[in-house]
Amino acid sequence: MKQFAAALAVLVASATPVLAADDWQTGAGPDWQSAFAAARQEGKVVVTGMGLLSESLPAAFKRDTGIDLEFLAGPASDTAARFMREIEAGHPTIDISLGGGQEVALIKNGGMVPVKPQFMLPGVTKPQNWTDGHPRWFDTAQEYMYQGTNWVFGWPLVNAKLVKPSDVASWQDLLKPEFKGKIAADDPRVPGPGQAQAAYIAETFGTDFLKKLYIGQEVTLTRDSRQLVEWVARGVHPIALGSLPVTIERFRSQGFNELTVVSPTDGPGCILGGFSVLKEAKNAPHPAAARIFINWYASAPGQEAYSRAMMEPSTRADVKPDNIPDYMIPKPGSKYLNQYEQTWYVDERPKLQAAIIEAMGGR
Repeated sequence: MKQFAAALAVLVASATPVLAADDWQTGAGPDWQSAFAAARQEGKVVVTGMGLLSESLPAAFKRDTGIDLEFLAGPASDTAARFMREIEAGHPTIDISLGGGQEVALIKNGGMVPVKPQFMLPGVTKPQNWTDGHPRWFDTAQEYMYQGTNWVFGWPLVNAKLVKPSDVASWQDLLKPEFKGKIAADDPRVPGPGQAQAAYIAETFGTDFLKKLYIGQEVTLTRDSRQLVEWVARGVHPIALGSLPVTIERFRSQGFNELTVVSPTDGPGCILGGFSVLKEAKNAPHPAAARIFINWYASAPGQEAYSRAMMEPSTRADVKPDNIPDYMIPKPGSKYLNQYEQTWYVDERPKLQAAIIEAMGGR
């Protein structure tokens, strides 16, 4: 496994372009220079997020700012829970959380600082730098939860040596008798990619279909993304639901070219922001350094570092890493379920969560 991780690190590092440290600060005014000086006095910013960012993000931020980034890595559900717990206790040790939408409740409780007013650089505020003409936001107020990436998720993964992709032309095809016992999935009973996958299926096709698929087809569950893709690669379970693109591509880079993402004709998937949503804690321990990180992360070098490491397409129009798989890019004219907006997350997601857990027979 260590050799596998080392090989991936070399692959990512060798493909990462060297960016001029000052380019992203072009047009900065005196207020920015004052903020930068205050950040250097604080000395560091504390950020939590996925483990795949633990080397690339601190190195890139240090390169471009000279400020240390202390990175706390872990599963998104765990890091979000810690972030919220510390804020509710009134003693945050984390400045910035990078993850999904779990912390959205902190907006109502006053536990997060607005991010949008802290955007100071022309490179961040110019409309032409964004695919939507402006930064993308998870929250309805459009100022607390900046979403760095936007991509398609929720498609089956198959081992093409064992299952013909044409045999999974629709979601209904997964109910074929010959696939019983051959499907694996990221566990949909807990927050994560498996639940996002199941929520898409339940909302699109109903909970009865969900039960027929997961229970009737005797789907094997795991909470380990690497294990899920490895099962498919080695033919243990030649079909998987809820696999992460970055894990798929890691295995492909090791020669498992039989891994094939299929796009069912009756459901193109959903839109996610992965682990890219940025939130700042109220009473953050390093507010000046957090402001510099916010602007850097929303700038081209920050989005390049994140997007390349996580293999998630950025919402910036000028950041297009060459390692993003085509199956993640939204197709014009396709109707996707957007799971990364506050209204759906707060109003629909809890109902689907309950229905999924009931259909699966509890946790």
